Amino acid sequence: MNRMVAIILVALSAAAVVRAQPAPASEWEIRYAQLPDQTEEWTRMGRIPAWEISFGEDRQEVHIGGDEEGRFRGIVLLGRRWRVPDPLPEALTASLEYQTFCEIDRPDMLRSGTVSLELLTLEQWDALARRPEEARIRESDGSAWIAVAPVHAQGEDVTQWRAWESNDLAAPLRPYVGREVVIAITWAAYHFDEEWARFRGLALTAKSEAEMMREFLESFDPHYPGLEAYAAAMERGDLEAAKRAIVEHMRTRTEPPGPPLVEATGAEIERAEEILDHVFRLVGTPPTDIGETIQWNEDPHNYDQWPIALNRHVHWRTLGRAYLATGDERYAREFVAQLNSWIDAMPVNIGRHYVEGPYFVAGRAPLTLDAGIRMAQSWWPAYYYFRNSPSFDVESQFRMLRSFARHAEYLMNEAHFHLTSNWGAMEANGLYHIGVMLPEMLPAKQWRETATERLVAAMEAQVYPDGAQIELTPGYHGVTLGNFLGSLDLARRTGAELPESFVAGLERMFIYYVAIAMPDGRTPALNDSSWGGVAGWMERGLELFPQRGEFEYVLTSGASGQRPERTSWRLPYAGFNVMRTGWAPDDSYLLMETGPFGRAHQHEDKLGLICYAAGHRLLTEAGTYSYDASEWRRYVLSTRAHNTVMVDGMEQNRRALPETRVSDAPAPGRWHSDAEFDFAEGFYDSGYGEDNATRVRHTRRVLFVKPGTRRQGYWVIADLMVPEDGAEHTYEALFHLDAQVAVDPVTRTVSASFPGGQANLLSAGGREHEVEIVEGQTEPVVQGWLPTGRHNELRPVPTAVVRWQGAGPSAILHVISPAASGTKPEIVGIEALRCGEGTVAVALTRSDGGTDVFATSHAGETIELRGERADGDVLLRRYDADGALKSIFALGARELSG
Repeated sequence: MNRMVAIILVALSAAAVVRAQPAPASEWEIRYAQLPDQTEEWTRMGRIPAWEISFGEDRQEVHIGGDEEGRFRGIVLLGRRWRVPDPLPEALTASLEYQTFCEIDRPDMLRSGTVSLELLTLEQWDALARRPEEARIRESDGSAWIAVAPVHAQGEDVTQWRAWESNDLAAPLRPYVGREVVIAITWAAYHFDEEWARFRGLALTAKSEAEMMREFLESFDPHYPGLEAYAAAMERGDLEAAKRAIVEHMRTRTEPPGPPLVEATGAEIERAEEILDHVFRLVGTPPTDIGETIQWNEDPHNYDQWPIALNRHVHWRTLGRAYLATGDERYAREFVAQLNSWIDAMPVNIGRHYVEGPYFVAGRAPLTLDAGIRMAQSWWPAYYYFRNSPSFDVESQFRMLRSFARHAEYLMNEAHFHLTSNWGAMEANGLYHIGVMLPEMLPAKQWRETATERLVAAMEAQVYPDGAQIELTPGYHGVTLGNFLGSLDLARRTGAELPESFVAGLERMFIYYVAIAMPDGRTPALNDSSWGGVAGWMERGLELFPQRGEFEYVLTSGASGQRPERTSWRLPYAGFNVMRTGWAPDDSYLLMETGPFGRAHQHEDKLGLICYAAGHRLLTEAGTYSYDASEWRRYVLSTRAHNTVMVDGMEQNRRALPETRVSDAPAPGRWHSDAEFDFAEGFYDSGYGEDNATRVRHTRRVLFVKPGTRRQGYWVIADLMVPEDGAEHTYEALFHLDAQVAVDPVTRTVSASFPGGQANLLSAGGREHEVEIVEGQTEPVVQGWLPTGRHNELRPVPTAVVRWQGAGPSAILHVISPAASGTKPEIVGIEALRCGEGTVAVALTRSDGGTDVFATSHAGETIELRGERADGDVLLRRYDADGALKSIFALGARELSG
């Protein structure tokens, strides 16, 4: 018998032993608030939370609706007053049933009503509006409530009664013992469409520690093979014997098979010894000694990612490998001590914003991704490394098993699944691991099925048709793919099932690496990404899809396998335009970004460039930096840290425009690739400055003149700027050159030298320009730095700033001409040519004595050059040293003589 005590919305007392009678409807109190994005205009239009609120016949069911026209939006809170009992139960959970509906039918918007359960002080409750028209925007920093438990997130309708139960709410209520508080159901609706909600059966359930242990034990299947001793113990009511039987079964079972276990190397044993001394190497910081007692919110570097990494427990795998290699019980004792310490410490607040563990804390973001990481990456290996250790006693093993289940309940909450974020892949992977690895538990089937549905949904929501994950950050593409693979590996190891469509969908995520891989075998450091390796992904891709010979080709830098059908590549949804000669270390490569802002981890870098040539990363960018609030972090996110154009000293600002983050269509702009030339085009027109008020349309066109016999190849970059106003503007094209640089004071050519080669950066156009090299600057703004990959560490990098001014449309052309050591860059000189209005053209002097003439015009205009006219807007003519025409590249239409 389950001896829990359920009380519906009346004072809970120590003597209460039966379910209380439903409270009358008059005990409900109603309050109103507005959403953070509410505008004064919407309020004047009557977009307020003025829904009709009624009660069912049993006076416990509440209906919110009566708005078929979709006039209302905002927040409704349904509250009951309740005195926190003294003594407080060891555990206290809330439960209810709900429905919520939204009529909106737009693919770019999530269906709302969100639902949560809140605990509030009387002061917090009375501060809320009593009438819809008085509703104000509500603060969400934690001062608005004692605790909040998410019930339902945006994304789906619930039109049949759905049951929900919270995790333990006793901890946040401890300071309020004996005081009256308010328990409130909070419903928020966002859209201008019909929305409604229904709630019933709000109840509080008190549980003692013995009842919680019984509840957990009763969640095992007594008919599961190997649980006979457990079933017999439960039948006779011997909970301690049942607990020992469960632990013994888990300790000795062979199915499902556990994760692969690896013995530590000598270096790993040294790391394990450091862990015994509580010396940790986390998130790029130096080895850090935190003393004899671990505080799980320890933050020795004033950097919240450090304690977050500590709470992921990846270091437990290091202890486990050392234990497997040596049998030294010191490693096992340390693991057990840390496990019990962590469980005892939860929940733990991290920094100013987060809470760690499967818990809720008012005003703090739950680190649900860490729950997924623990369950999929660190806890199961740790369990199997130590399960036979005499130091890993019955009580500690049982506590770990209970925490596995608590993590599952926490991750099952749909509010803890982030469908369109890499977090969602980690959360679903963690839940899948618990469901597969604990088949003895009755809820395991539901955990597996829910996790499978979420994995499939996450792939559909997060992966563009071109294979790019929607955050457009190669590192987090790998996070998402790695977690998808974690579930697939587990399914194949244990015989569990995943849909074939899910496995097939992984293929395009591997092809993505073929498309973006740099000649040095790295991924470009786009957005919050570092220069990650490609080889490991190609190995996994080849293992899963052996017919993909191009994976082997990229893995071996072309030594074996099948050369991809395309050399240069455009990912149309991601907007990654990759121009290359191949995948070997001496090949040339340039990438231009022309796509959406990205779902998360974004930088203000549209039309940015990365260039690799002559065995060197020539044109670099800031990549990622520690996730802190420093000026350095702001710099890395800014346009200043990327190779694109600033206007009047102001930066791009797509962060203020959520509609720019994800696209359901390919990025605009042309793409062309053949044996001699690659061409890419993109646009930025979202405004510059904090309020996006400086409106200039930036069009960037890049032409790759590919290497050939006795020539090095080069890139032409055209920046065309068209302001909406008639004012004069200052433009700055930035080029972060990871090289030693010098500027010719006469020609303003930038010469870059680096190990293995050199390059020229030349600029000219219809306006006079100047070139400045900025390196290691901190005032008036940070400029000319590159993160090293270690926490709080950067190095200076020369940044060429090509600056020009003008009113109305203006344009400038740049050339990047690289060469390996012992050879000359193909382009050694540049001269602006007179041409018709709307056209910009240059003559490029080649090192072989010949001349290339490049011209471009604003879209739709005819090029006028040297008395000749050409339809279209991009033209390159190549002449021998004797003036004979060698070849032509024209884009737009056939060339016309004038």
